Amino acid sequence: MPRRVRHGVRFPWWLPNVGVAAAAVALFVVVAGNGVQGPAAGTAAWWVLTVTLHLPMLVIVAFLSGGVIERLGYFWRGRRPERPGRLPFRYPSVCVQLPMFNEHAVAARVIEAACALRWPRDRLTVQVLDDSTDGDTRALVDAVVARIRAGTGVNVQVLRREHRHGYKAGALEEGRKRTDAEFIAIFDADFVPPRDYLLRAIPHFYGPGGVPDHGLALVQAQWGHLNHDESALTRAQSLWVDDHHTLQMSWRSARWRFVNFTGTAGVWRAAAVEAAGGWRAASLVEDCELSFRHLFAGYRTTFVKEIVAPAELPATYTAYKAQQKRWTQGWVQVQRMHLATLLFRHRCSPGRRLHLVYHMCTSWQWPLWGLWITVLPALIHSGLWFGALGTAAGVALYVLPSLLWMSLVTALASAETRHTYTEGLTPSSFRRRFARILPYLVVNTGMLPHQFSAFTEGLFGPMHSEFERTPKAGDAASAAGAGAGATRPRRYGVKVHWPYVAAELFCVAYQLAWASVFLAEGLVWCALGAGYVAACVAYLLFRYGDHAGKVLFVLDPHRLLGARRVRRSRRAERVPAPAG
Repeated sequence: MPRRVRHGVRFPWWLPNVGVAAAAVALFVVVAGNGVQGPAAGTAAWWVLTVTLHLPMLVIVAFLSGGVIERLGYFWRGRRPERPGRLPFRYPSVCVQLPMFNEHAVAARVIEAACALRWPRDRLTVQVLDDSTDGDTRALVDAVVARIRAGTGVNVQVLRREHRHGYKAGALEEGRKRTDAEFIAIFDADFVPPRDYLLRAIPHFYGPGGVPDHGLALVQAQWGHLNHDESALTRAQSLWVDDHHTLQMSWRSARWRFVNFTGTAGVWRAAAVEAAGGWRAASLVEDCELSFRHLFAGYRTTFVKEIVAPAELPATYTAYKAQQKRWTQGWVQVQRMHLATLLFRHRCSPGRRLHLVYHMCTSWQWPLWGLWITVLPALIHSGLWFGALGTAAGVALYVLPSLLWMSLVTALASAETRHTYTEGLTPSSFRRRFARILPYLVVNTGMLPHQFSAFTEGLFGPMHSEFERTPKAGDAASAAGAGAGATRPRRYGVKVHWPYVAAELFCVAYQLAWASVFLAEGLVWCALGAGYVAACVAYLLFRYGDHAGKVLFVLDPHRLLGARRVRRSRRAERVPAPAG
């Protein structure tokens, strides 16, 4: 897709957002202000107009149907364990790469875990790809590496670059060029790989007789959780991770022999990475971009749900938004680079092509949902919705599809994550896991304008965007592993993207305006629906800044409460004591 330029100036990615907001305001003024009404419900003109205006919903239902096929297909192909091959007599050489940038809270923990992996010491190298700019973090990394190297003899190296060219992809490529290992395992700083990870993952690159399978480029493990019960936010995230990994990726791997690398907890065949052109910072999801290049080059990738690498879920809404922005924006950039190849040049069956397009374009659900919640209130007000045929029809068509889909996903993800949790599946554990559906719905609804903005930036913004790290909370005890001289983990700033904030504020105001219109007309259920959307978005907007203990970006609730207590105490001191 060519770069959009206007008179020598880069096309502002947020301009389409402004256009959508202006169109939404115009829609509200015309429909609500002028009382526009469509044809009588049930007439031929009504059916044609209503079905046409429901096109976004129909595409959403098509995406949901694809999701149902994947989840139910898991029981057909995907549920059975992936069978590893046999390692050769002489173990292959492995390089473990740990890319990190100012990861003071978790650096020591992941370095220690990587160096504790069970593998012949003469066949193992650990590369700490430290791009940190914070002096304390660099000192912490150096101290941990020196202590481990002296105490265990593990060949662990710290590789630093003068400039962060290419961000994470640039660091991985620099490290790749400095190793001749046959396999490269990659772990982000918030992961804690189990000690037997390599012993369980590497055999999948070999057949039963120990013969290398050179067509297999990647073995991807399942993400586990270190803090899934910490808050409503982490419970919501654990649900979608369980669903995506246990159900979706297992089926994709078994049915199509292709999954995208998730950026961590995977092992690459070094020769395959070399053949595909190495790591490139062409998109914010360099892992997925490399995966599709391997697909086009004829390689296979596989997912092994039986190998679980636990990780820290983003513990704050600010961190979660930063992560999701990067992923959604990056996936759209991948489409800009590779969708045409997938559609017209990659040789495969029609069914496989359809699935791969669905796989690459899943992020389109965000703008579709954003468009739908913008248009639906106007359709309700003008009578061009199926609820005009009766309450039962409205509930069946607008509520049940999403509710049934979400219930199915939650039930299957809660029942099938046998390898992720130490606690076995019991009626009580199933109920607790199924209850994650509530925070999941709130968080996903609240993320709509944010994700819409990320999609727009990915589609219209520059291809080479800044890679913004996801803040990690970590464990102070783990981070102190460098010894008594270790400093306390620190917090790092997160960039506030004001166009995203503006989109969230507009969404709240727009939905509340429609809620007031529906209340005035006695459409209580419709008013509750619009109010629910507004409340979810407002809640996540309010929590922006919580990575630094703040709300609304700058307000410190603890300091405000402390100041209130001080004022209260001073007023009490000024009140004269009652006469005895």
